Amino acid sequence: MPHHTEFYPMPMFPTLSVGDIDLSTSWYTDKVGFSLVFSMPGPGGNVGLAHLRWRKYADLLLVPGTNSAYATHSKGTGITLSFLVETETVDNMAARLEESGVEIEEGPVNRPWNTRDIFILDPDGYRLIFFEPIDISRNFEDVIESASGRR
Repeated sequence: MPHHTEFYPMPMFPTLSVGDIDLSTSWYTDKVGFSLVFSMPGPGGNVGLAHLRWRKYADLLLVPGTNSAYATHSKGTGITLSFLVETETVDNMAARLEESGVEIEEGPVNRPWNTRDIFILDPDGYRLIFFEPIDISRNFEDVIESASGRR
């Protein structure tokens, strides 16, 4: 994946608290295909923040979690992040991920809302969905009608 260094105001981005920031950064960049925009040192000289990019305006930040937080709950519970696949097909991405040792939890599968997607879990249990549109000629109203079973 190309290295993206463009800086711009972000309309929104998630910050994920992770158990091992080096492991997670490597997993996102080496296995999934995110780019590392930059990292910042934290206390003691360890990485305190890693800024990752999937595509323009699809960035996330990783920050180290604390051991006590991990003892009380699963970090990824209830969190799902969705990313549009643009430079390859979902099927090709699924094959590439499996080759990298990433387990596909579900998919590739076509959804009633006109997407084909896969979902995976990151090392901390955050759910990541990668999707592509199936038929870009369909209008929004048609997709909603079809997905809601009114058709």
